[in-house]
Amino acid sequence: MSKTRLYIESPIASERQLIVSGERARYISRVLRLKINDKLTLFDGSGAEFSAEIAAIRKRDISLIVTGRTKKSVESPLTIHLLQGISRGDRMDLVIRKATELGVKRITPICADYSVVKFELERAKKRLKHWHSIAFSACEQCGRNIVPEITLPISLQEWIANNKNEQNIRLILKPNASVSINSIAVAENSVTVLVGPEGGFSDSEYALARSNSFKSIRFGPRILRTETAAIAIISTLQAIYGDLN
Repeated sequence: MSKTRLYIESPIASERQLIVSGERARYISRVLRLKINDKLTLFDGSGAEFSAEIAAIRKRDISLIVTGRTKKSVESPLTIHLLQGISRGDRMDLVIRKATELGVKRITPICADYSVVKFELERAKKRLKHWHSIAFSACEQCGRNIVPEITLPISLQEWIANNKNEQNIRLILKPNASVSINSIAVAENSVTVLVGPEGGFSDSEYALARSNSFKSIRFGPRILRTETAAIAIISTLQAIYGDLN
């Protein structure tokens, strides 16, 4: 397989010609500067990798010949759902990228009481498209063939109302909690982690989470920035229960 990996949004079929246009075509020809007969590795999020080579480069699109399919998974046995309090710009982008690299299965941006960033629907849709592009790029780099699901931003109240029947372990990071991560057992290989924005969660949000099965945990003696906390807790969970051991 080629070291150049590209995510293709449309389904890929073996032994078929694939036409790539738009941003992906420009990236192949102008950024990667690949030529006719150069080889690529493609994936479409279905869990497989496809070997391909460039058959033609035109002004508006590129023809690829798909030459083979390999079923390959680097997914963690631990299913992590990250509920991430929305933070500003680069901080949220960093969380999306690193959570993808670390094997998170689903990311839900949470509009918290103390979130600095607030989204109207149209702006939220544009931001979601941006976050998807970050996840695609992270999968290309880290070798994942399944792209994590990222949803539109939602309030904590709305998320809880929509997920009353979720049965997995729920954790919320809280600096003054009395329970450490080592005291929590993730028995079902599935965990939901709630991380606050820059300003943390309000008292009412902590109370709402606690009354809906979220266990408050302390994560070390220092107060971490929101992006550091997300990356650290995901890494720790993967090291204890996932595939980073």
